[in-house]
Amino acid sequence: MDNGSSCNDCSIILVEKLTFITKFHPKPYKLVWIKDGGIIVKRQVSVPIFIDNYNENVLCDIAHMEIRHIILGRP
Repeated sequence: MDNGSSCNDCSIILVEKLTFITKFHPKPYKLVWIKDGGIIVKRQVSVPIFIDNYNENVLCDIAHMEIRHIILGRP
């Protein structure tokens, strides 16, 4: 968890390893806090989260990042 985030982000590495199906982002944008100069976010993925009896699908933007596999923000 990153309480400073305002979006849900997922690593492209996670998406590729788990072979998730992606879709185009309806409003591509530039993400500048991951890398100098920023990166353009163009795709999204629905990530299933299972914690005990809690099940949820979280829509995440896909980013080329090596920080974490998934960062959940507080929109």
